[in-house]
This record gives sequence, C-alpha cells and structure tokens, in this order.
Amino acid sequence: MFPSFVLTKLYVKGSLKNNEKGFQFDLKNVVDSGTLVEIGPITVDDKSYEAAFITVVTSNQERTGDQVTRTNPLPVYLGMLFSLRVNGDPLTPGEHTFNVSILTREIGRIKFDFQDTVA
Repeated sequence: MFPSFVLTKLYVKGSLKNNEKGFQFDLKNVVDSGTLVEIGPITVDDKSYEAAFITVVTSNQERTGDQVTRTNPLPVYLGMLFSLRVNGDPLTPGEHTFNVSILTREIGRIKFDFQDTVA
C-alpha cells in the first residue's frame, strides 16, 4: 500500500472548478502505471457520488465511471493527467473536503483525501 502522502499528490492542486454539469478536478498519476477497474465513490464534504455520476476524461477518451470495470478497464500511465467530472450541484464558494476511492487491478483499492477551494 502506498503512503497517504503519496496518494494525496495525485490531486492537481488548484484544478477544482465548477462546470456546466457540476464540478471537476484533475489527477496526475505520480505513482506507477496501472489499470483502473472501478471509479468512486467520491465524497465531497458530506455528499457521496457513485460511479454513474463521475466521468473520467483522458487525452483520448471519455467514459462514465460505471463504464470502467474489470472487463472494460482504463489504463493509466505514469505521468498521465486526467480529469474527473462529477455530475451534480456546482460547489459553493469556500473550501471543500474530498475523499476519492479508486480500485486498481495492480494494488487494489486506493483512497485519498484532499481539500481545495473552487477556482
């Protein structure tokens, strides 16, 4: 298991912003190449969003979280930048606390927290 301080570095500080369907933020794979087989839930403050409300956007594809499965995995390479878009209410001004859960084929479930304000 990776130390939490390493996993927290996955979040690209300052990337949190509202969009037309809710909000989004960027992650950068600073750990190792791997394979995502499940996205979510993502908890923001006290509200949880399941995979169907999350969209993963890479440089060459866009998939809803419920389309990322063991039989339809998403490869993520070391250094790869990707966005997670969450369908829901836009975030209010001020600081928000996030808990992100992702299942990888190689190391199992990873969870990390971060705090940021909407850009």
